[in-house]
Amino acid sequence: MNSRQLVPFALTLCVLGGCAPTALDKPGVTNDGAYVSGTGSVAHFDLEGGFWAIKGDDHMTYDPINLDPSYRVEGLRVRFRAVLRKDLLGIHQVGPIIEILEIKRL
Repeated sequence: MNSRQLVPFALTLCVLGGCAPTALDKPGVTNDGAYVSGTGSVAHFDLEGGFWAIKGDDHMTYDPINLDPSYRVEGLRVRFRAVLRKDLLGIHQVGPIIEILEIKRL
């Protein structure tokens, strides 16, 4: 491909969304579409009777279905690995529902 063809090709990719930043591009959390892993802070939300979530360092809030009670501490820094549960619907509406596979305090 020569330089005359490269510019229109690059512009076409940008128009089709190839240059648009996504949550997957943000630092701190890796998300491959099936699993998510990274670091974040545990947070309590008072909505719908109250629930616990993880605010990822990618500025995405994750809604864990199995956060162990020992990690339910406001502001607790954690490293986690989880399955994205796209097969579940929730009432919290804060972000993707996850099932934690591994979690540890930082």
